[in-house]
Amino acid sequence: MSLEETAEVLRLEEEAEKKVMMGLCKGVNLGLREALKRKHVFACATDLNLSWPECSLIKIVCEGEVIGEDIYDKATLEDLKKKGNVVAGNLVLYKDKMKAFKERRDEMRVHLLPMEIPELTVCGAVVGVPSSPADIYLKTRLGVDTEDNRLGTVVVGVD
Repeated sequence: MSLEETAEVLRLEEEAEKKVMMGLCKGVNLGLREALKRKHVFACATDLNLSWPECSLIKIVCEGEVIGEDIYDKATLEDLKKKGNVVAGNLVLYKDKMKAFKERRDEMRVHLLPMEIPELTVCGAVVGVPSSPADIYLKTRLGVDTEDNRLGTVVVGVD
């Protein structure tokens, strides 16, 4: 990506971060921000053949304390649900943190983490998933159909 494209993606992401994410609170796309800081930054089109890693991409935090996160291990999810935590799909909100969730919602942030793709992380690359506005911008730049919801983008940064 050119410096201008990188700056535009960051601008679009900063605008998206001002809005409430997932109906919970504002967010910070740490994965994308980290990828954009790298020396070489690449925008890549994806389709349904991309195997999304089953690693946590979302953490809901309040002043460094994890209030919730996405978890992909079914046994862990079931155990957490049995213990009274709120489980919605792969998203877990920890019951012992619900007070902070209710009382300090303005201080909470959804952190979008880097995507862990072993073939890329082994060489030090960082993969970020852009917000919808940045995704549409990147699709346009790449010549990808912006109306096809089977297609997406990721940003890969490497030094």
